[in-house]
Amino acid sequence: DADARAAQRAAERMAEEERMRAAMASGPVLEKLGTQLDAIRKAAAKSPQALIQHVYRAHPPKRDGEARPSEADFAAAAMRKTLLKAIRCYHQDKNLVDDYGLEWHLLCREITKQLNAKLEVFK
Repeated sequence: DADARAAQRAAERMAEEERMRAAMASGPVLEKLGTQLDAIRKAAAKSPQALIQHVYRAHPPKRDGEARPSEADFAAAAMRKTLLKAIRCYHQDKNLVDDYGLEWHLLCREITKQLNAKLEVFK
């Protein structure tokens, strides 16, 4: 049944991508999000910890069960794991347009880009 689930997920992703293309509203929405995106980039320029703290504070996760990282999660040894957890939380595939709207979806996409850039340092 793994094949059936994979096919279903692929179909859902394709439908989601089609809705995104159909919307074609990402340009104006990203422009509207400009100051928020600038604040995210500014936090990312400081450190991975500053980025994660800013994102969880300014843009708390909308999905249930997503806990804010603790101080222990920012220790050097735990930072890679903390970044991965934040990426899973904010990844655009987990924050669909149909569930949370285009603005949140695009914001999550941009947050994930910044988190992925920080993760590259820990590979």
